[in-house]
Amino acid sequence: MIKTFGNIFKIPDLKKKVLFTLFIIIVHRFGCHVPIPFVDADALSNFWNRQLGGQGLFNIIDMFSGRAFRNMTVFALGVMPYITASIIIQLLMVVWPYLEKIAKEGEIGQKKINQYTRYGTVAIAAFQSLGIALFMLRMNLTTLSEHKMLFIFMTIIAMTTGTTLVMWLGEKITEKGIGNGISIIIAIGIMASYPLDISMTMGMVAQGNLKPLWVVVVLALFVILSVLIIMVHDGARKIPVQHAKRVVGRRIMSGSTTYLPLKVNQAGVIPVIFSSAILSFPGLILSMMGVGGGGFFSGLSNWFQMESDHNLYSFLRVHLTGIFLLLRSVNIYLVLYGILTIFFCYFYTAITFNPVDTADNLKKYGAFIPGRRPGKPTSDYIDFVLTRITLVGSIFLTGLALLPYVLNVSYHVPWVLTDLIGGVGLIIVIDVFLDTMKQVESHLLMRHYDGFSVKKSMRGRW
Repeated sequence: MIKTFGNIFKIPDLKKKVLFTLFIIIVHRFGCHVPIPFVDADALSNFWNRQLGGQGLFNIIDMFSGRAFRNMTVFALGVMPYITASIIIQLLMVVWPYLEKIAKEGEIGQKKINQYTRYGTVAIAAFQSLGIALFMLRMNLTTLSEHKMLFIFMTIIAMTTGTTLVMWLGEKITEKGIGNGISIIIAIGIMASYPLDISMTMGMVAQGNLKPLWVVVVLALFVILSVLIIMVHDGARKIPVQHAKRVVGRRIMSGSTTYLPLKVNQAGVIPVIFSSAILSFPGLILSMMGVGGGGFFSGLSNWFQMESDHNLYSFLRVHLTGIFLLLRSVNIYLVLYGILTIFFCYFYTAITFNPVDTADNLKKYGAFIPGRRPGKPTSDYIDFVLTRITLVGSIFLTGLALLPYVLNVSYHVPWVLTDLIGGVGLIIVIDVFLDTMKQVESHLLMRHYDGFSVKKSMRGRW
């Protein structure tokens, strides 16, 4: 393995790509520590410790921004506006024939879609930064509260420019570096919090505030879940596809057999992001309406909190420990979280993969699935298979997303430890790592070097 990494720097082109990617990552991490003007750092830190904890939409944004949102830096919004714009464009391509037509125009159409996505990113970033500026003014998180319009203007300019720069850096990695730029920026931002989380965990163990057993349990889960994520990432249902004989000039090309791979987790981590975003709004809005004391709204907001007092454990009035503490996690927030995640797995899979179009393309190129007639019977069969494997993928994704929440709510394991096995973060880091390694391996194999998964005995075949 060490020798394989050494081979990377023996190939000038690959070496240049890797060093360029590392340079962009350093630039991005530097920007994550440059705060926007007129932010009260002490008040902001107290606000995070008092209000947000480790849950909801704010935590998702903070994770995707590489913890820049927590400190309100110029990169505070990170790539979330870009992801939101990409999702909106994908949804519009389904319901708007104009965009669907553009998407089918090949490379030229893809360039237009990318341009629309960039415009949407800037618009969403400006809108979100406006909302953040108003929110900070309301919570007294700025040192410029007497000049509200100036603070709003500076915040919009700083955050929108920062988001545009992050998007540009990601595209430059994709163009001149190695791997998918946006994904790498997200993964590096998630991994940037690992050293601090580990340090805080060790401190809590040393002070006696955390049992060492939980550290062992979480590390074991980290290894097990990593293996399972890799298996699901590469897991696919291969449907055999038979190609008919073709006449090319005077030659008759014999039919061949290929496979149509249907991924187990076709939707990726998008369902978890959708679920977290939707569920964060009821509790956030109700808690803001109940600011200043108790009352109806404050009591109602408790129902939509992750650590709600209204759970099955308190409803049954049991006082048992051990596995029965899991009943604390049976509350409205986590139950809806699981249901919405499964729903969005099917919803997003239906948007990104169309069995009817796939069946039409197979028919167009003279291919068919053995035992299935072309056209509607083929699309129905593909939909039948896709529905069932999506159920497996959605259950796995839901369990992975809920696990850190369950450990925190039921057993009060601190977030600094459960973040290591956080569903969204861990999936993104492993997926990006695998995709980047595959690109590096393809460069190595092209130049007759051993890849990461190639045995040394194969050297003689080159």
